[in-house]
Amino acid sequence: MRFDKKASLELSIQAIIIVVIAFVVLGLGLGFVKNTFKDIGSTTKEVQTKIKEQILEDMRVSGKKLSITSQVALERGNQIIENVGVVNTGLGERAFGIQISFIKKQQPDGTEDTSEAAGEEITFFYSNLVDKRLAPTAGDVIPLTITASSSAAGNYLYKVEVYSCPAVTIVPGPECELYDTRSFFVRVS
Repeated sequence: MRFDKKASLELSIQAIIIVVIAFVVLGLGLGFVKNTFKDIGSTTKEVQTKIKEQILEDMRVSGKKLSITSQVALERGNQIIENVGVVNTGLGERAFGIQISFIKKQQPDGTEDTSEAAGEEITFFYSNLVDKRLAPTAGDVIPLTITASSSAAGNYLYKVEVYSCPAVTIVPGPECELYDTRSFFVRVS
C-alpha cells in the first residue's frame, strides 16, 4: 500500500482555507449585527427625546399642568412605556412625584368587574418618590412602564395623581399637595 502525500496536503490546505473564510464571514456578520444594534439604540434615544419635547411643547401651548395619554392599548403579557408630563406653573422651584391608583375594570363583554383582584392584572413600574425638581415654567416627563398579565383582558380605568412639594421628600407627606390629576384607560386585548 502506497499513500499519496500530495493529495493529503491539498486536503489540509483546503480545510485551512475553509476555516479562514468561515472566520472572516463570522467576523463580518458580528460587525454588522453590532453596528445595527448601535444604530437602533441611538434611534431609540432620539425618538424618546423627540417624544419628550413634543409632550412638553403641547403642555406649554395648552397650559396643562399634567399630560398623559388618555388611552393606552396593550396586548396580554406585554408591556409598554408611557410618559407622564409635568410642568411647574408655580412661581418657585418645586419637587414633583406621581401616584397611580386603580378605579375600575370593564370586562370584554361590557360588564363591570368588581373583584378585588381586577386592578392587579395591570402593573405599573415607576418611581413613587417625589424627586423631580422643576424650576418655574420648567417641565419634564416621568417614565411609566405598564405591564399586562397574561390573564388580563378588558378596559381598566386608572388615575394618576401628581404631588407637588416645596422640598425633596421621600413620599408625599403633609407638606405636599395634590398638584393635578388625570384619569386614563388601559385597554388590554
